[in-house]
Amino acid sequence: MASTDLAFAALAFTSLLAIINPLSAATIFLGLTAGAPRDVQRRQAFVGLFTALAVLAVFALAGGVILTFFGITTHAFKIAGGIIFFGIGWDMLQARRSRGKATEEEEQEGAEREEVGIIPLGLPTIAGPGAITTVIVLVAQADTVVSTMAVYGAIVAVLALTGVALMVAPLLLKTFGQTGLNVITRIMGLLVMVIGVQFVLDGVGTALDLLFGDESRG
Repeated sequence: MASTDLAFAALAFTSLLAIINPLSAATIFLGLTAGAPRDVQRRQAFVGLFTALAVLAVFALAGGVILTFFGITTHAFKIAGGIIFFGIGWDMLQARRSRGKATEEEEQEGAEREEVGIIPLGLPTIAGPGAITTVIVLVAQADTVVSTMAVYGAIVAVLALTGVALMVAPLLLKTFGQTGLNVITRIMGLLVMVIGVQFVLDGVGTALDLLFGDESRG
């Protein structure tokens, strides 16, 4: 693997890890499955993970087609995605639940239902708008087969870590406490904001290059 592909793989993994935030998903999962038997919790976790995997895989495969269909350029989507990232990161920095995650109303409604794995756990708690945007931007950026496969590998790796977090959610809460989890969320939020700013800068830079490049040729 070339150094550029390795750097891109690291970017894909850290971006998805920060935006999905397995620890945040674990705390929401605890609220959704409170009082449920352990085997039911495990089943709901697997359903949620499979749902998230299916959603992210579909957008990874069809993201380019969607952008082309609506006539959206990659740099425009990167700018919009960067702004979304910054907003999500800001919410995380305040230790607030991102509006891209399941809302309190959705969580309460989900807790009253027997099946919470698909909605709201899989979508939008794990595979929310931020994660979907990340996948589309990363696939659009991937310019080699290796870098494209790195995106899919990052999806699987982050979802695997999320699965571990869901399985040991009670232990995480007991070990770190809500305050500790909030501190980690704030750190992840700062990372998400930085990634968002970088996406905006990349998108604006590409747009300016295209604009002034066209003018110079004219």
